[in-house]
Amino acid sequence: MPIRQMSVPGRVAVLKALADDTRFKIARALLEAPQCTEELAARLKRSPGTISFHLRKLDEAGLVSKHKTQYYLMYSLRTEILELPLAAFIQPTTEGKTAEQQRLKQFRQKVIRAFFKNGRLTQMPKQWRKQRIVLEEILPAFQEGRTYDESEVNERIHAFADDHCLIRRMMIEEQLLTRSGQDYRRVSKETPQMTSNPTASSIDEHTSKKDAKRAYLEAPRQAGIFRITNQKNGRVYLGSSLNLHGPLNKHQFTLSIGAHINKAMQADWKKDGEESFAFEVVEVIAPSDKPGFNIEDELSLLEDIWIEKEQIFTNPGRAYNRRKKIRE
Repeated sequence: MPIRQMSVPGRVAVLKALADDTRFKIARALLEAPQCTEELAARLKRSPGTISFHLRKLDEAGLVSKHKTQYYLMYSLRTEILELPLAAFIQPTTEGKTAEQQRLKQFRQKVIRAFFKNGRLTQMPKQWRKQRIVLEEILPAFQEGRTYDESEVNERIHAFADDHCLIRRMMIEEQLLTRSGQDYRRVSKETPQMTSNPTASSIDEHTSKKDAKRAYLEAPRQAGIFRITNQKNGRVYLGSSLNLHGPLNKHQFTLSIGAHINKAMQADWKKDGEESFAFEVVEVIAPSDKPGFNIEDELSLLEDIWIEKEQIFTNPGRAYNRRKKIRE
C-alpha cells in the first residue's frame, strides 16, 4: 500500500513495531534472509512463543510477509516499507481526517436519535460527551450577538425539553451561554468570553476539577504492563492489569503513607526517598476486533515477555516482586 493511502494508526503501528528491542532484532535478522520461528528463537535466545508474538505484531504492522514451505512457515521482511523516508510517515492524510469526521457525524446522529423524539428531549444522557451533543442540538435556538432575558431563555429551551432550568444551567457550565445578571448571550465561536463575575476564579477552578474528573472517568480502560523502578539501586516492580487506570496510583499512594504490602519496596522508599522511584506504563495492548482476539490471552503473553525481559523471577535481587503472578 502506498504511504499516502496508509492511515495514521497504520503508520504509527509501523513505527511502534520497530521501537521494541526484540522486534528490531527480528527485523534485522529477516533483513539477511527469510527465516522461520524456530530459527529466530534459537538465534535471539528467546522462546518460540515470544518470537511468535513479536512476529504477529510485525505482521499486523505490515512489515513482514509469510509463506508456507513443506515443513515451516517462513517470514520475510517487506523492505519496501523500510526504504521509505521517515518524513513520509508524518505527512498529513486527508482520508484519515474525512473518516474521523464521518465517524463523529454518525455518532452524533445516533445520540440525537436515541435521546430526541419528534424534536424533544426525552432523557438527558449520563455520559458527558452525549450531554454535550444534546446541548449543541439546542444551541441554534439562540442567535450570536443577541441578548436574552431569563424568560426568553426558558421559553426557547422549553421548545426542546421540559426541564429548562437544568438545560440552562448546563449550557452555562459548558460555556455555550454566558450570564450577566438576568441577561444571557450565546458564546461566540470566534471570540473567547471574559466575565466580570467576582466568583469567576472559583467557578473556573470548579470547572477544571470537574473536567479532570470527567476525563478520568470517561478515558478508555487500557490493558498492559506497568513498572515501578528504584532509580538508585535498579530494582523494579513489574505489574500488569486489564485496567491500567488505577494500579500505579494505588502503589504510589500506599507507598507514600507507609502502608505498602511489599516491605522491601516500602523500606527502600523510606531510605532512598520518593524522588528515586519512577512509575510508568511500559506497554499497552491495542484493542482489536479481529476474530479470535482475546485481550486476556494477549495480556498473558505480554506478561511472559516482560517477566523474561526484566528477569523478574530468574534474578531475585533485581526485582521487588515476590508473588509468581504479576497481574492486578
